[in-house]
Amino acid sequence: GRLVRDPKIYNNREGSRKVLFTVAVLDNYKSKDGHYHSQFVSLEAFVPGKQKDNGVYGYINSGDLIICSYTVQSNVYTNKDGNTVYGQVLMVNDVALLESKATKEARQAKATQSKTTKETKKRTRKQAVA
Repeated sequence: GRLVRDPKIYNNREGSRKVLFTVAVLDNYKSKDGHYHSQFVSLEAFVPGKQKDNGVYGYINSGDLIICSYTVQSNVYTNKDGNTVYGQVLMVNDVALLESKATKEARQAKATQSKTTKETKKRTRKQAVA
């Protein structure tokens, strides 16, 4: 799928890092309206403290096409009110980039150009109204 936004990297006390990111993934079937819809999958990864950089997580950005494998882990803890909270975490095992560097750079350049064009049109409309 494609990254919805840049990964968020949090530093832990002992030097390791927790990485959170969301991937938009197309369903493998068409809905009743004849379209493919997306699911948004929130994932978590761990970077050990002995690793000097953030690994692949330092290279991926919003819009990048990736594939990853993960395991489902139970997350049980007691909150500050003394209640037990049950949850699940999708913990990433592996990430692979599915675009070449040239493809990624071309996509980013096109997005930047589109954004600049929209901003220019907006300014021109404001000036025409004033």
